[in-house]
Amino acid sequence: MRRALGLILLALGVFAVAGAVLLPTYVYPKLAKVPLDQDSTSVLEGTASKVLAVTDKGTGPVTEIRENRKLTATARVQANFARPEMRQDTDYAVWLLAVQVKDDDDGTVLSASKRQVCFDRRTAEGYDPRGDADPKCTRESSYVTELADKADKDGQKPPEQNVYQAQPGLNFKFPFGTEQKDYQVYDDNTGKAVTARYTGTEEVNGIETYKFVQNIPDTKLETKSVPGSLVGVADSSVDADLYYRGVNTMWVEPVTGVEVKQQQQQHQELRPVIGNPTVVFDGTLAYNGKTIAQMVDQIDENKGKLEFLSSTGPLWLGIGGGVLIVVAIVLLVRRRPAPPPAPRQRRQVVFAQT
Repeated sequence: MRRALGLILLALGVFAVAGAVLLPTYVYPKLAKVPLDQDSTSVLEGTASKVLAVTDKGTGPVTEIRENRKLTATARVQANFARPEMRQDTDYAVWLLAVQVKDDDDGTVLSASKRQVCFDRRTAEGYDPRGDADPKCTRESSYVTELADKADKDGQKPPEQNVYQAQPGLNFKFPFGTEQKDYQVYDDNTGKAVTARYTGTEEVNGIETYKFVQNIPDTKLETKSVPGSLVGVADSSVDADLYYRGVNTMWVEPVTGVEVKQQQQQHQELRPVIGNPTVVFDGTLAYNGKTIAQMVDQIDENKGKLEFLSSTGPLWLGIGGGVLIVVAIVLLVRRRPAPPPAPRQRRQVVFAQT
């Protein structure tokens, strides 16, 4: 009986130890991936001391600099299942991000952008095909949509054009198991990966987060043809360089890599060869309360599962398995107690009769 029990406990112990090894090394990497099916909306709110607005009420575009405006930016992320990379067993996903910024006072659309990126579902790294003999993503899966400066006709929207390009660095989120170190994060405005430096921990809505700050230095984005009145000259239009600088701050829950909170400080100005530099945007936008609550709900749903697979599960299985193996060995090695000695028989003395 003791031997049978020892063998059972030994088998259970070995199974538990094996589970402790396999959970973080095999099961966790298989399951710690963003879902293919994605359709979410984030909202950022804030103010701008100056912002450029272009309106058209049927008489042609009118350009003006508005001051001290309340703004709302809506960012929608959708999965593109039309792309061949979107297979259930793949490590890559193709998501489309569309952002629109409006003036709260009258609903004027101040800016709109769109980009699509093929990225690693585990690391959140945008795929860069350079030097890869076996591309994981097709060229058409990553692009940035550019809007022409002018419409073909008055009253029409300027035409769009998709420019196919890789978008290196982190996209949409940080990696699972985010570490206390610097990361390269893709910046929409410059179209490059910019270092986001780890600056410490901070609590957001009861969740401990890692805080990362991304400083984008003064950078020339493009040369635009703008109305001369916008930069203080009499010409109907002039060429001006658009410069941008900003500070992006991200509060990241480390287990899931979800950005619980995000804040964007941006400054853009036109610098013509002739004329005066003109600020066309200076403001700060951040996740509103509803978006932060959505991120917290997402973390609450997934954090416990990921922690069990990567840390708590292996820990308890390892401890439990070790205890079972020790008990099993004791039962198998320990000798049965020796039987008690037989009682000594008394010698009978027989006296001969005389």
